[in-house]
Amino acid sequence: MAEKVYVVFGATGHVGGPVARRLAEARRPLRVVARSAAALAAHAGAEPVVGSVDDPELVRRALDGAGAAFVQLPPYFGPGVRAWQDRVAGVLADGLEAARVPYAVALSSLGAQLAGGTGPVAGLHTLEERLGRVPGLSVLAVRPGYFFENHLSAIGVMRSAGFYGGALAPDLRIAQIAAADVGEAAAARLLALDWRGREVQELHGERDLTPVEVARALGAAIGKPDLAYAQLSYADAQAGMVQAGLSAEIAALFVELARALDERRIAPLEPRSAATTTPTSIEAWARDVFAPAFRVP
Repeated sequence: MAEKVYVVFGATGHVGGPVARRLAEARRPLRVVARSAAALAAHAGAEPVVGSVDDPELVRRALDGAGAAFVQLPPYFGPGVRAWQDRVAGVLADGLEAARVPYAVALSSLGAQLAGGTGPVAGLHTLEERLGRVPGLSVLAVRPGYFFENHLSAIGVMRSAGFYGGALAPDLRIAQIAAADVGEAAAARLLALDWRGREVQELHGERDLTPVEVARALGAAIGKPDLAYAQLSYADAQAGMVQAGLSAEIAALFVELARALDERRIAPLEPRSAATTTPTSIEAWARDVFAPAFRVP
């Protein structure tokens, strides 16, 4: 009997891309899903499915005959963010149930055990809960810490003001991680299919970091070793995001996320271990990802 296909949603993203590449390297039958046909062309040999994860028919078609799937809630910047997240969680769960897929890895986050007060992370709580109710599905929720990629949004302020400003307390030490490491960990579990029922895997990154330490590493990578971090009030941070082009609704959700981190409501539930530690340091990521992005005109 032919091996069942692996399906990767968001296969052109920071996490889904590495998942798809690792599965392809392992020569698994692969179906990749994203909104851009041109971007999906990078996954040579995989079956492309072009469209949005909020389309129930597309999700059902993508999951037809699947033996395992990587699912996620993609970034969404339209109105009604939380309602959209909850709807997409239902679309994914219904698609997995209709196709009788036995295994799924879901991209989640630290803090997803909380039903609210965590900004966009609350949508991942809904996703985990909804997938956990699918009959016959063994679902692994991968809960990483704060993505290094979030720091890319600070490039504009760094260029114009010469410092890194954010709502997080300067001495707040939290788990931070490279998205590629999350993809590698998720792919490893998909290749192993070594869980049953409902499980959680936390990922804490290479080490915990404060915003001051992050600013220092980013600055060193771009030739500004004295780059400072400045804490903004929640109101100022929200106003700055709106000024940068985000809607008031989305800016408020991001501020709610920052407050949950500052208050340690979003934090690991288990101690750091070899299983939760990943290899990429902030210094390596700053050199290989942040600095090239900073230099783009």
